[in-house]
Amino acid sequence: MAKIEKELFLNPEKKYRINHIVHNWQEKDRTVFMDALNAYGYGGVVTNPNQKRGFFTDPENLDEFDEILKELKEHDLAYWIYDEKGYPSGYANGHTLIDHPELEAKGFYMTRRVAYEPRHTTFTLDDESDKIIWAAKYPIKVVDLHESYVQYDRMQPIPFTDTFCECDLGKEEALFIFCSKPAYEGSHCTHNVSLPSFSRYVNIMDPRAIRRFIDIAFEPIAARIPNAYSGATAVFTDEPSLQVGYARSYETWPYALAPWVDGLFEEFEAEYGYSMLPWMPLLFEGGPKAYPIRVDFYRLVGKLIARAYSGQLAEWCEAHGGKFSGHYLGEESMTSHVKDYGSYVEVLKATSYPGIDVLHCYPEIHSFNTSKHGQMIVRKKGTNGMMAEISPFVLNDVFSKDPIENMSAIMGIIYMNGVRTTHSYFMTDFAAYDPRVENQTSVVYKTYYLSRESANRFNEYVGRLGYMFDGIMNDCNTFVYYGVEDVQAKMVPQHTAFAGPERDADKSTSAITKRILNSGFDFYYADRDDIVDAGESLASGKPMISGNEVKTVIIPAIDVMYDESIESLIKLRDAGVTVLFLDKLPRFGTNLTPGATATAKEHFKAVSSDDILAHLEGRGDVFTAKAEGATLIKARYFKDGQEMYFINNYTRGLDATVTFDHKKKKRATVYNPVDGSITPINMGETYTIPSFRGVFVLFD
Repeated sequence: MAKIEKELFLNPEKKYRINHIVHNWQEKDRTVFMDALNAYGYGGVVTNPNQKRGFFTDPENLDEFDEILKELKEHDLAYWIYDEKGYPSGYANGHTLIDHPELEAKGFYMTRRVAYEPRHTTFTLDDESDKIIWAAKYPIKVVDLHESYVQYDRMQPIPFTDTFCECDLGKEEALFIFCSKPAYEGSHCTHNVSLPSFSRYVNIMDPRAIRRFIDIAFEPIAARIPNAYSGATAVFTDEPSLQVGYARSYETWPYALAPWVDGLFEEFEAEYGYSMLPWMPLLFEGGPKAYPIRVDFYRLVGKLIARAYSGQLAEWCEAHGGKFSGHYLGEESMTSHVKDYGSYVEVLKATSYPGIDVLHCYPEIHSFNTSKHGQMIVRKKGTNGMMAEISPFVLNDVFSKDPIENMSAIMGIIYMNGVRTTHSYFMTDFAAYDPRVENQTSVVYKTYYLSRESANRFNEYVGRLGYMFDGIMNDCNTFVYYGVEDVQAKMVPQHTAFAGPERDADKSTSAITKRILNSGFDFYYADRDDIVDAGESLASGKPMISGNEVKTVIIPAIDVMYDESIESLIKLRDAGVTVLFLDKLPRFGTNLTPGATATAKEHFKAVSSDDILAHLEGRGDVFTAKAEGATLIKARYFKDGQEMYFINNYTRGLDATVTFDHKKKKRATVYNPVDGSITPINMGETYTIPSFRGVFVLFD
C-alpha cells in the first residue's frame, strides 16, 4: 500500500468522490451536464439507458446509451449501470412477467379444520390462490378442558388436487391445508415510488425469473455495447425483496404468508436431510418446538435468494468483466433481514461488492446498524469496503433545515464502518451552472441542497474519507453477536406488518451497540459461523475472526441461539475470551433432534449493560480522546503500517475541544478531511473537531 501523499489527501482522486445518480439524460446538452458534474467535484454517475422509447431492448436507446458511456469516458467520469427503470429491481418495468405469470412473487398460507368429534370436511381453493401445495392431518392431545395441542410428529398425509381437498376427521384430529398465492397486495411493491407503481413483482427465489430479468435488462446492453459492463465500475441493483411481509401496520389482510417457490420442499430436504412436510404447521404456530424448523426454513430462503438472485447476477456480471453490487431493503433490522430475505447475510455474501441504502440521514434517527450490518459481510468477504446509496428521504422536512451538517455526520459514520463508495440523491443545483441541465436528473424530491461551492466542499470531504480509508478495515477485538436465529425462530407469518416478539433481538441489540459506540468503543458483528470459526481457530493459537483477535464477545438479550454458538463460546471463555450475555441467557437451541440444548446457565451468568461498559472501560484503551459535552465515536485502523484512529464528533452544534492521550506514543499527526490540513500534535494538547465532522489521528 502506497504511503499517504499530502497532495492526494488535499485533492482526492475522482474514484474516491461521490457518484451522482442520473436516470434521465436530455437528448441534447448532456455533455454540458457532464461538464457541470466535473465542475461540482463529482467522480462519476450511476445511470441507465433512456426510458422514453421503451425498455432496454430498444436499439435507439442502446445506441444513445453507448454514446453516453463514451462521453462519460471523455469527461473522465466513472459510471455504474443501474439495472432497472425503477425499483424494486427484477421486474424490468413489468416485462419480466409478461406471458410468464408463473414467475411472480409467491407466498403460502395455512388453514386448518379441527374436529373434537368425528366429521367430514372439504376445502375448495378460492380465486385469490394458485393451488394447494400440501395437506395432512394430525391427532390432537387433549390435556384438560383448558389445554390441548397438536401432535406434529404423527402426521398423516391427505390426498388433494390443485383446488380441492376432503377427508374424514376422527375424534380429536386436525386437518392442515397449505396453499400458494401471489404475494403482492399490501406488500412493499404496492407502496413504492417507482413508475409504474402497483406493478406485480418477480419471485427472487426463482432462478428462472432472474434469468428472464437478465435476458431482458442485461443481455441487450451486452450484445449492443460489448464493453459496457467491463467498462463499468459495477452494476447497481435496487431493493429486490420477498413480498410476503405487509408494509403498513394499519392494514389487515386475509392471508398470512411464508415465502414460496416451486420445489421448496425438495430444496429443504436436500439442504438439511429431513422433510419439512410434517413440521409445516410449525412455521405458522407453536412454541419452542417450532424454533428449529423456522431457523432452518428462513436460512434456506436466504440461500435460495442468494443462488437465484444475487449469485446468478454476480456470476453473469463477472462473466462479462464487471461486478454486481447495489443495495437491499431494511439494512437496519434483523427483523427485515428475515422478513425480506430469510437470511440477509447469505444474500449479500453472494454479491460481488456489498451495498447499503442510507435513508435515515438525520443523525438523531440514524441507525448505526445501517453500515454495521453491511460491515459484517465486508469482513467476511474481504472486499475493499462497500457501496452506499445516500437518499435523504426520511424526515425530509427536518433534514432540510441543516442538510450539509446532517449528511456530513452520516458520511463520517458510514465510512468509519466500511463504506468506500457513495452514490447520491443528495440533490445539487446544477442549473446554477447552466440552465440547460435542469431536467437531467429525476427524483421524487426536487429540493436542491448543494450549490457549486458546497458540492465541491462536500465531495472533497467524502473524497478524503475515501482516500484515507481505502483498502483498510477496522482493527477491533470486540464482537457483538448477530442473533438472527432468534428472529428466524420467532418469525410467524402475520396478517399485518411485523411488530411482535420477532423484534425483541433488534431492540436489545440496537440499544447495547448504540451505547458502545457512543461511549467511544468499536465493535464488529459476528454471527454463528464467525463464532464457530473463532472456536476452531484455538487449535492454531489465538482465537481469531477474519484476522482480528477475539478478546470480548457480547451477546444481546436473545432467547434462541445456535447450539454450536454456545459450544464455541464455552471454548472461547475457557481460552480467556470475555463472554458477556446481556440481561438474560438463551433458553432454546436450534437443533431439531431432542437432547441438544442451548442452555447456558451452567457456564455463564447474565450481566447488565452497565457491566458491559465497565468491562470495556476497564480494558484500558491505549489511545483515548476526550471532550467535555461531546459524543466522540472512535475506531482504530492501520494505514501503511501506522496506527490510525478516526475520531468523529457526533454532536450537534458543538465544536469539540478534544484532548488526545496515548500510553505509548508522545506525538501524532492529525489529518483533517474537512479542510485537508495536516497538523502535528503532542499528546495532552487539544484539537478542535467541528460538529458532525471527523479527523484522522496517525501515530508513527
